[in-house]
Order: sequence, then C-alpha cells, then structure tokens
Amino acid sequence: MQVGNRVLYDQDGEIIFQSGEMQGDVLPRKNITKLDVVDFDFGSIDYTKYRIVRMDTETKKPILEEIPQTPEKQQVKEVEDALLLASDKEAGGIL
Repeated sequence: MQVGNRVLYDQDGEIIFQSGEMQGDVLPRKNITKLDVVDFDFGSIDYTKYRIVRMDTETKKPILEEIPQTPEKQQVKEVEDALLLASDKEAGGIL
C-alpha cells in the first residue's frame, strides 16, 4: 500500500506537521472529520514521568500514562532513598 503525505497547516499557511509518504505494510490513513488544538502551560505536565496518550474530547483534558521506570532508574531511586534515610537517621531527623 502507498499513502501520500499529509500536511497540517495554520490559518497563515505555515506548516505545523507533515506525515511524509509511506509505502509497504502501512495502515490506511484515517479520515479526519474534526481537528482541535489545546495549548498546555509550560511545566503543567512532567514529561519525564508521563506521556499524553489521548485527549478527552469533552473536557479537553489530557489522558496521561505513567512512563515506566527502567530497572536502572529504579535502582538509582532506591539507592538515593536509602542514602536519604541513612543521612536523616544520622542527623536525628524526622524522615
């Protein structure tokens, strides 16, 4: 199957996105009947922990999915937590 390039552009003709041409074992293009835009404030979503998987079309809010930690990141977190607890214990803290 061959699928041509899809171009999304704004009211001034500036190109926002191009899908590029595809061929081979690709899915047919979805027919888009409505397109919306939502702008999120900078820092409102922690993209190191979450990704947007969909948008709720009624509330216009993102549906987030937690990004699973790699085993290495999980191990680093556990070591950091252990060090924090140990240093807090030495200092007589309240953790």
